This record gives sequence, structure tokens and C-alpha cells, in this order.
Amino acid sequence: MIRVSDIMDKEVINVKNGKRMGFITDIDMDINEGKIVSFTIFGDGGKSFFSRGGEEQVIFWNDILKIGCDTIIVNIGSELNLDEFNI
Repeated sequence: MIRVSDIMDKEVINVKNGKRMGFITDIDMDINEGKIVSFTIFGDGGKSFFSRGGEEQVIFWNDILKIGCDTIIVNIGSELNLDEFNI
């Protein structure tokens, strides 16, 4: 079992592009089912709800691939385009 406080300390990383998305600031739950529906994260690595310069983004439970010791790996958005880097 994992505690909400443990999840809040983990950084969210997108496996599609390797981007550090930020830290969880809110959790949405379906109280009738007793399940987590989604997380809200604050982008740009900001760890505080009151930080400026980032934006909030919703990550749905189905988009989570793995919850590790320090990070949560998600699979959202488009893949990294390597042509942009002349590789």
C-alpha cells in the first residue's frame, strides 16, 4: 500500500519524451469507487502550488506506467522528434 504523502514527494517524468513534468499538487478520487482518477501536477519542476512560472496539468491514472521510489513514470502526449536535434 502507498500513502498519499509518499506520492506527493515523487517527480513525474514522461516516458515518451523524457521530460520532467513536475510534482503532484492534487489528487482526484472517486469516493464511491474508492479509486484515484487523476493527479494534478505543477510543471517546470515547481514543487509548490504557489510557485510561479509553470502550469498545472492533469495526469490520468491510466497514463501511469510505474510508480517508483523517487519518480512516477507516465506515458502521455507525443514522442520526442529526434529530427529536431539533427541526429
